[in-house]
Amino acid sequence: MKSSTKVGIIITSIIIFIVAAVSGVCFFVFVNANRNNTPPHLDESMATPTPGDSQPYNFDYSWMNKSPYVAHAFGGILEDSYTNSYEAFLLNYQLGHRVFEVDFSITDDGQTVAAHDATHWQDNSTIHGKADWVEPSTDQNFTYGNFMSSLWFDKYHPVDLDHLFQILQDYPDVYIVTDTKYYDEANVKKQFSAFVQTADRFDRSLLDRFIVQIYNSEMLDYIMPIYPWKSVIYTLYQAPSWTPESIIDFSKKSGVRFITYWGSALKPELVKKWKDSGIYTAAHTINNLPYANQLRESGVNIIYTDFLIP
Repeated sequence: MKSSTKVGIIITSIIIFIVAAVSGVCFFVFVNANRNNTPPHLDESMATPTPGDSQPYNFDYSWMNKSPYVAHAFGGILEDSYTNSYEAFLLNYQLGHRVFEVDFSITDDGQTVAAHDATHWQDNSTIHGKADWVEPSTDQNFTYGNFMSSLWFDKYHPVDLDHLFQILQDYPDVYIVTDTKYYDEANVKKQFSAFVQTADRFDRSLLDRFIVQIYNSEMLDYIMPIYPWKSVIYTLYQAPSWTPESIIDFSKKSGVRFITYWGSALKPELVKKWKDSGIYTAAHTINNLPYANQLRESGVNIIYTDFLIP
């Protein structure tokens, strides 16, 4: 082999070795430079808030534009209140209400129905055989069968979750404010799971017209893993000790920007303090129109009522 050929081979080999070495160094530098970079899909700023996160939920309170009132327990009918009845809903819908608070209780046999509690039902219903939805039972215990076979005040039909979701399906402009009567983790999870299970027999998106009332800060952590509720209200009448400042702090951390409380406790200076912090307020339960107007003039956004009409 000629010496010039040997030299060419040696030079070519040296060039190949240098190129390979440089490429390896570049690859090593690239890998290490990007080793600690977080891929975009793992960026915490893009995560959906979950209970315990520092990020607040982005709740939607646009339903407030539907009406200045929330019809308490489906609204009053004739001289009767607290019926949570189908007839009460129909009347108050015709009168212009679109946001309805409904009381929810769990019967002795574990079914969720629209009722304030067992005692209220037993005192104000006609038990046995006068409703046309369920066969009557033979006792007066607060069972699902007894509840559904009774009438409120001998006039009005009771409502269970199937009836409630049928209402939401038939009336697409209706919103439901939940008053669930339970604050412990087990019953809260049981009841809100029942809402979701019933919705699955109709259309799960109907749940987006639920406005959930919570009664303590922990309840938010109970309900949000069950369904991503679109709107949450903090109702203070069962809440532990709080201050205006602690409510503001909770609102900033959680995203809950709506407080419901007794009308007599919503003094103008308190309403203003919360309003300046981006918190809406509602007063319950008001049936005097001048007083309702006075509260609204002081900055209260919504009035819960039995008998006032939009």
